[in-house]
Amino acid sequence: MLELRTVTKKFGQTTAVSELNLSTGESEFVVIFGPAGAGKTTTLNLVAGTVQPTAGEILFKGQSLNGVPPEHRNMSMVFENYALYSHLSVYENIAFPLRARKFSNDTIKRMVHDMADVLQIGEFLDRRPGFLSGGQRQRVALGRALVRDADVYLLDEPISHLDAKLRHRMRGELKAMCAKKEAIILHVTHDYREAMALSDRMIVLNKSKVMQQGTPEEIYHWPANEFVASFVGEPPMSFLDVTYDPDSQQLAVKGTTANPVVLNAPDTPDAREALAGAGKLRVGVRASDVQISTTNDESFSVPAEVYVIETLGHQNIVTAKVGSDLVKIVTKPEFELAVRDTIWLNIGPQNYHLFADGKAISHPRRQVGEFQPA
Repeated sequence: MLELRTVTKKFGQTTAVSELNLSTGESEFVVIFGPAGAGKTTTLNLVAGTVQPTAGEILFKGQSLNGVPPEHRNMSMVFENYALYSHLSVYENIAFPLRARKFSNDTIKRMVHDMADVLQIGEFLDRRPGFLSGGQRQRVALGRALVRDADVYLLDEPISHLDAKLRHRMRGELKAMCAKKEAIILHVTHDYREAMALSDRMIVLNKSKVMQQGTPEEIYHWPANEFVASFVGEPPMSFLDVTYDPDSQQLAVKGTTANPVVLNAPDTPDAREALAGAGKLRVGVRASDVQISTTNDESFSVPAEVYVIETLGHQNIVTAKVGSDLVKIVTKPEFELAVRDTIWLNIGPQNYHLFADGKAISHPRRQVGEFQPA
């Protein structure tokens, strides 16, 4: 089990990681997810031992790793910049960790070719890295890291430079390979699809701090704050600035004073208590959770004006103006609309998230039988 206890890393006056707490199981795929500069790669380097923490402790199976050099940690890392041996062939790059552990030539040949077949780089085994594309070099680096057995695999953006079709295929291959390893995987990415598809557990970082930890389902359906809600999902979550009227128990959308748009507020005791003392309120809605109609009725009561229509073939993404805010909605391609059309949206506690001063205070109720957070 890998454990990080209030680990902090500073470079001069810059804090790269702030009081990070993490505890993994014996075999778990953990994805560290966040924007550039969030502290993702620094976290991997701390675990690998290439940098030492400013404060806090890193343990593996109960034993402290603070001060233990990288070569004495049974860990394998894929670096974002590949770090391949330029004078060696692809075959020898992948074989290098096996030769260092005195595997026989026959075993090395079998393991290298098996890995090359999975990564679709078998035809490049005789080439040197300088004659490969960025995506091909990335696969070589991934093969070199995964070809040997390790206690912990540290993967820094391992498939980010692949084209979309190959990246989609490699996501499945990577998860299958790592499942066979029965080891701890720490995988860094800024791609939410990759994070959701691969992880047993996600850690969302921003500005060196942990925003939320949980399963992919928890992160997506129950975001802890506005950052997590906006960063996880495509299209990103849309937000409406609102004010709360405790007498009517309704939320008024700002920027709609001429023709006020009101939403029903959540009716749970916890939500009402949070609303009573709330500062800045925002309603967040996912594009896939909002339905639209060309007519106004009790369910479709929020007027909007079509602003942009993005045609994607299997679906359209409609951006509509509600007051001064923009809301994105996913529609079927046969639902015909034009820019400046008036449409009606169903937005209510059944499909919106409510945030007070950036923190979540209410989420849509899931259907009976669906997963609920602990």
